[in-house]
Amino acid sequence: MLKQRHAYLAGVMLTVSLTLVSTIGCNRDPNVRKKKYLESAKRYEADGKYKEAVIQLSNALKLDKSFAPAYFELSKIYLKLQNPVSAYADLSKTVDLDPSNVEARITLGEMLLGGHAYDKAEAQAKAVLAINPNNADAYGLLAGIAQKRDDMPGALANIQKAISLDPNRSNFHSALAVLESATPSNEGTAEQELRKAASLDAKTAMPHLLLASLLEKKGDLAGAEQEFHAAVTADPKDLKARDALAALYVRTGDKGKAEQTLLQAVDDMPENENAAGTLAGFYSATGQADRAEPEFASLVSKYPKSFAIKVTYGRILFDKREFDKLKPVAAELTKTDAGNTQVQLLNAMLLLNTGKIDDAYALLKKSAKDNPNNPQVHLMLGRVELTKGDAAGAEASFRQADKLSPGSVEVATGLAQIAMGRNDAAMLTEVSNKLLQAHPDYPGAYLWRGMAEVSLKEYDKADSDFQTVMKRNPNYGPVYLQLAQLRIIQGKVPEAKALLQTTLDKDPNSAKALGLLMAYDLQAKQPAKALERVQAQIAKQPANSEFYVEMARVQMQMKDFNGALASSQKAMQLTPSSGGAVQTYSQAQVALGNIDSAISVWQNWEGSHANDINGPNILGSLYEAKGDDQKAMEQYKKALAVDSNDAIAANNLAYLMVENGQNADVALNLAQTARRVLPNSPQTADTLAWVFYYKGTYSASRDMLETALKSSPDDVSMNYHLGMIYSKLNDKANAALYLKKAATLGAATKAGKDAAAALAKLG
Repeated sequence: MLKQRHAYLAGVMLTVSLTLVSTIGCNRDPNVRKKKYLESAKRYEADGKYKEAVIQLSNALKLDKSFAPAYFELSKIYLKLQNPVSAYADLSKTVDLDPSNVEARITLGEMLLGGHAYDKAEAQAKAVLAINPNNADAYGLLAGIAQKRDDMPGALANIQKAISLDPNRSNFHSALAVLESATPSNEGTAEQELRKAASLDAKTAMPHLLLASLLEKKGDLAGAEQEFHAAVTADPKDLKARDALAALYVRTGDKGKAEQTLLQAVDDMPENENAAGTLAGFYSATGQADRAEPEFASLVSKYPKSFAIKVTYGRILFDKREFDKLKPVAAELTKTDAGNTQVQLLNAMLLLNTGKIDDAYALLKKSAKDNPNNPQVHLMLGRVELTKGDAAGAEASFRQADKLSPGSVEVATGLAQIAMGRNDAAMLTEVSNKLLQAHPDYPGAYLWRGMAEVSLKEYDKADSDFQTVMKRNPNYGPVYLQLAQLRIIQGKVPEAKALLQTTLDKDPNSAKALGLLMAYDLQAKQPAKALERVQAQIAKQPANSEFYVEMARVQMQMKDFNGALASSQKAMQLTPSSGGAVQTYSQAQVALGNIDSAISVWQNWEGSHANDINGPNILGSLYEAKGDDQKAMEQYKKALAVDSNDAIAANNLAYLMVENGQNADVALNLAQTARRVLPNSPQTADTLAWVFYYKGTYSASRDMLETALKSSPDDVSMNYHLGMIYSKLNDKANAALYLKKAATLGAATKAGKDAAAALAKLG
């Protein structure tokens, strides 16, 4: 018995050993392992755990970079995550590796159709038909392509072919209904098709949504409401159905029901960012922004673990500039989701608007590296680069965002801002026209194109574009501002003033409109009226930092330097990144004799705006005012290192170089650069003439200054310089004339004192 037991155990051990060897062998087989990763990913995907699914698929692709099913599954996940760029890339890879994957080709074709790449979409449909001539989806895709090409007969023929091949497909009947509804006489047939589509698939919302739109168009609001409710019932997770129902309530004037519909969507889908975002957007679009903050605070309390609600609440707090409330929310999100792109964006916005620009920039650079296909990251990075004064870097970031998300209004806005900053009419026109292709009704695109046309002196075209915006969007404030500026150019001042006031009525935050109206007050020597005007606007919009900047400017005119200082400090408190606030603050400090304080604030600005030439240029002028020419020249050289064609830095450096006995040839090159960039500026003429003086070219100096003085006859510096030039030309009478004028006009200035000394020597 003992021997038999040993024999039995030996047999068992042998069996176990063989099983282990077999199992180990399978586990080591890459083909087996990659399939296991794929199946694991599908299970995670089915449970909605997309992050885990992506990890498993990445593991599969590490084993086999040509594993087409993994790419296909990744594309499905990215579509669910609303990441079309990554989905498109993985679908393309799937089709390349497995040309027979019909489902991948159809999905890719639908994406191409959505991106207006009709020829490429058609190629995918035809490739599917080459594999299977009776593929109904391919005919459905061809119908969509024909419809986009305005080939209605072709669209009808293809969708009818699809239905004949697969008569029980709900989406085909919906597509046929859309085509039929294009002809009013066929609306009855369209309604029948939609009801059939709904009966074929009880869990799809689309037929109900289309039918609701058709009924609303016919004036049957009760029927439309019923169908929208049916859409919600059919697919409770379809946010489009909730949004459409809420939109119907808004159109019929029942904001309360609209709000309840969207609140219910958040209750039903607390982890859905789009549900939370739609509710926040509703409050903003319906003029109820003040309700958003308390409602979302309540939702956060109700769903403390909901990332979607919390991050949306963070954005609302940011928009309301409630930074004290935002900080703990952002900190909480960072604890649990520091690597999440939305959290990084929120932290970057918080850093940016609390003056920590470099920290925001560093965070976004890292996020862009970690998330190269996220357009929002590149968009925000571009905004920060613009704030830092790096227009070239900002343009590159915006262009990348545009590549990832074509037709984005926010991206186009960033590019338009750069074009306007450069006064680049061609770029502004290009941005406008491209955006109009994607959004034909977007008012900003017409506005920008009109601005470019004004720059090109195509006033009739600009007027037409501005009028188009006003007809389509009569409450769009910015267009009244641009039309007002056009009227100023045309000399129609009363109409311009009326349009500026209309701008403020439509857009109470328009600092530009307010500034222009104040400029007219100052021109009429009515500074008190200008001050009263800005104070009234601040009472309406107390959080607008630009209004405090405007108030500081008028206070400077009124010689109320302490008031200007206080207003500037308030503006800096509201928006630490405001360059206008820093400028008025430093001007007030200089006027009060506190040049060192002004220098200190600009040194801080320069530290966080490495590529902004305003910093070194203003610091240079402050050091000049302090009498420190060496430090002033260092600052102007910094500015030129950023932009070698910067006229202000080139002009001022050239002047200081000859004044301090430095290389006159280098100074000449700089002065010529400044003159080339600003050919009509009296200041660049003065500097170039003064450099010529030091080089002994007196006749050219005289001619240039005599011309420049016609536009600035009381400029102390130019009168002094022309007097000195006449002295070198042995024309004592004219020398005495101009030196005496300079000494009289600027008795307290260095140029005036130098003129008086030269006049005394002249005898």
